[in-house]
Amino acid sequence: MLLRRAFYYWQFIAALVLPIWLFVGWSFSSGSGWSFVGLLVLAPVLFVFMLVVSVVVYMRSSVRRNNAISWWDVAFIGAWHATIVAFGFFTEASSAIAVLGVLLALGSFWAAVWQLVTETRAQAKAAFREFEQMAARPDASRRPPVVDGGVYVVTEASDERNR
Repeated sequence: MLLRRAFYYWQFIAALVLPIWLFVGWSFSSGSGWSFVGLLVLAPVLFVFMLVVSVVVYMRSSVRRNNAISWWDVAFIGAWHATIVAFGFFTEASSAIAVLGVLLALGSFWAAVWQLVTETRAQAKAAFREFEQMAARPDASRRPPVVDGGVYVVTEASDERNR
């Protein structure tokens, strides 16, 4: 639970820290000017996509209730963040790491959406079941009102008398 709770907080921090890490890593590598231009485009896209994934994860009521993400989220998001850190070292394997990172990013997003849909569907089914049970109970308000032991009876006048 501690690791899942730490990832819950980390995912929002990482949306800011990891794009900055790419610039820090680039400054220590002997990267070309074109790779810097690529980072200028990549970093904001990465920031936005990381926030989108974090918000989709946060939308689940179980995540908000426990302040902890699921183990699936830890696996996907943790692996995705590890590829971002590895990419920031700008080695010869950076292209393969970038492809793996994009695949893990898409996997993180769709895993979060799948969990959100599954949890929301289960909650909706439970709410409908509860509503059906409440509707099946005899309703106390259907009995005529009783005041001082007497019953008020309301009768409708026929249309012929009102003419």
